[in-house]
Amino acid sequence: MFNTKKGHKLHLLPLLAGLLAVVAGCASIGNPGGGLYDETPPVLRQSEPSEGATKVTKPRITLRFDENIKLNNAMEKLTVSPPQEKAPIIKSNAKTVTIELLDSLRPNTTYSIDLGDAVQDNNEGNPLESLSILFSTGDHIDSLQISGYMLNAADLEPITGAFVGIYKIREADGTPVMADSVTAESLGDSIFFSQSFMRSGKTDEYGAFRILGCSPGIYRLYGLKDGNTNYRYDLITEDIAFCDTLVSPSVPVRPVPADTLTSESDTLSQTPQATAPETPSLVLLSFNEGKLNRYLDDCARPDSVHINIRFAARNDSLPQLSFMLPDSTLIAADSILIAEPNRTCDSLSYWIRDSIYYSADTLALVMTYAFTDTTGFDIMRTDTINLYKPQTFKAADDSDNGNGKKKGKRRKKKDADAEEDSVKVIPTTFMTLRMLGGTNLDIGHKPVIEASAPLGDINLEAIRLERQQNDTLWTGMPFRWEADSIHPRRFTIIADPHFSPGESYRLDIDSAAMHNIYGHPIDKQKITFKEKRQEDYAHLLINIEGISEHAYVELLDKSDKPVQRAEVVGNQAKFVHVNAGTYYARLVIDSNNNGRFDAGNLESHIQPETVYYLNVELQLRANWSVSQTWAPKSVPLLEQKLDAVKQNKPKEKKERKSKNEEYLRKLGKL
Repeated sequence: MFNTKKGHKLHLLPLLAGLLAVVAGCASIGNPGGGLYDETPPVLRQSEPSEGATKVTKPRITLRFDENIKLNNAMEKLTVSPPQEKAPIIKSNAKTVTIELLDSLRPNTTYSIDLGDAVQDNNEGNPLESLSILFSTGDHIDSLQISGYMLNAADLEPITGAFVGIYKIREADGTPVMADSVTAESLGDSIFFSQSFMRSGKTDEYGAFRILGCSPGIYRLYGLKDGNTNYRYDLITEDIAFCDTLVSPSVPVRPVPADTLTSESDTLSQTPQATAPETPSLVLLSFNEGKLNRYLDDCARPDSVHINIRFAARNDSLPQLSFMLPDSTLIAADSILIAEPNRTCDSLSYWIRDSIYYSADTLALVMTYAFTDTTGFDIMRTDTINLYKPQTFKAADDSDNGNGKKKGKRRKKKDADAEEDSVKVIPTTFMTLRMLGGTNLDIGHKPVIEASAPLGDINLEAIRLERQQNDTLWTGMPFRWEADSIHPRRFTIIADPHFSPGESYRLDIDSAAMHNIYGHPIDKQKITFKEKRQEDYAHLLINIEGISEHAYVELLDKSDKPVQRAEVVGNQAKFVHVNAGTYYARLVIDSNNNGRFDAGNLESHIQPETVYYLNVELQLRANWSVSQTWAPKSVPLLEQKLDAVKQNKPKEKKERKSKNEEYLRKLGKL
């Protein structure tokens, strides 16, 4: 307590307490320690031009909010319709967002500015969902929209960041729309190749799209993962989708009174956005026609004995390889290299078997391979690539500390070692073997052995396959060592008689039973393995309802990867010998009965083969038999794929929600 000049007593502690309370209150914004996280998004107070404005002449849009904001991936989420040739400029400053259109405004045209959820509050990042503005350069607003979803046809994953656009072919009264002196309807799907979208929208993180500012009429609808942002299908690498039927917009944008925005102090009573149906009927299925550009993606020499080659697309055959000598003589590489390709021949590994070549510091590799030219046709192209042997560095020895003492001690020790051991023994480098897929074999699967390098020679008499009779007794049994036709390092062990469930086996390999192509022998090695028992597995029967076409079912893990596959026979798919675990199921309508999913073809107006997902998890336990009934067509496609197996799913909302849930849980209120 202090006295003032007039003798008044000043109580300092209450004053400080009040100040601390104010500071603490300010610091608690967005802090779980001071309360719940702010989950309120910004509010749009004013826009210029205003929502629904007509006869607009300035290509600048200004949005003002009730709090400081920030932009999140604004250029990716911003969609201007009609599509712009020049990318707009978008900026934010405090409570304001400005968008500058660089294309000239078209006369008598409705413009839509759709920011999606790009605008967030500056503190917690709460997004303002579905923010959009409509205005017109003419005297009226086209206020209809087309909305729906775009999914990957092969796995029903949401497609994010794709354009969905329309071409008008008839007016609402049936009058044909003209395009290039012919009716737009007569152009068919070719209009997608030759002309940019009339209007477009962009898919969000859920695959949802909306095309705003549409006028009444009949339209063709397409989806496009646009590789060069020209709003038409002109690159063979682009993913596309198309609607089988013509569409007509019918959902109006929610009206906002023209006098709602009159000054900066006014509040926009309703965020200008479109109202979409709860369950849109439009679902576009995206696919790639398979017309991928072929080119050499990478060619490298990771070590002295390897050459790795990667192509951008699958190939039907291996490239032609030669080595160029210093005198420009070409030597065919067939006898020098051992190829180890993947099944699609787009990722290749070569082993250099000749020491003359793998010892060389530089190799001039001449490669002839399929290449897609600018016209889209494949030609044979020949490149010469210099491959350099990677440098290897010895580990740095202890350096002297400036006076040379440590170096001198090392030299004396080295001289002493040299006197004791006049001959230095070089340790033998052994090749190794490993069993692929682990040592617990699934019933009916044969053990596959992989060597560390391709084999040069093998003495099968020095290799024994044995079966365990009891804890100590092992008896030999006949077997074959079968080489893999694709992988030169893999071999399959085929027993006679076959392996039996629950039995243990071992491969007993003597030292020097085999050598790799570099002369490295194998050390004595035993590989023990066992075949699982019947009771180690679950068995699954899926009864399919409402499907008459030829189809197959894939059992999937949580990564959406196929684990097993079964044909649908007699409306049933049977899975035997399934390991215990959690699974999901995907059904593919195999229209041409070729055993694989086939994409669509726009020129022939063929949609991709239909895929369905079972919308329940399958919990399988060892020694269980499970029966599941599935009517794939009874559940809308949008509701079929579970979040647990979905790979492309939004994260921000779940993370933000979990913060408050965690805080309330700590307080015991949840």
